[in-house]
Amino acid sequence: DEPALVELVEEMLAECGYEPVGFASSTAALAAVREQPGRFDAVLSDQTMPDLTGEELARELHGLRPELPVVLMSGFVTAGLIERAKAAGVAEVLSKPLGQEEIARCLDALLKP
Repeated sequence: DEPALVELVEEMLAECGYEPVGFASSTAALAAVREQPGRFDAVLSDQTMPDLTGEELARELHGLRPELPVVLMSGFVTAGLIERAKAAGVAEVLSKPLGQEEIARCLDALLKP
């Protein structure tokens, strides 16, 4: 997403005890996971981004690490988006705007059995 929003979400996640690494580009995020696939425990992505959409990024990540949880965020969640996202390997689709508690609950549910 936009650099200012990436920084804001990084701060929110850090306050929740996570160690976030933000990217303003879906291709940069994909390259980072390809370079160090074991470094990441989950991926949060916006659906609407330049280069790869969130669901395209999820599909690529799922091919690299099928167990890596991907959370897709969108301001326009529809049944069609949810269906396509799930088919791409997305674990959860969240509707924006999102608060810190909602993101933390989602990550906690995905990462803490």
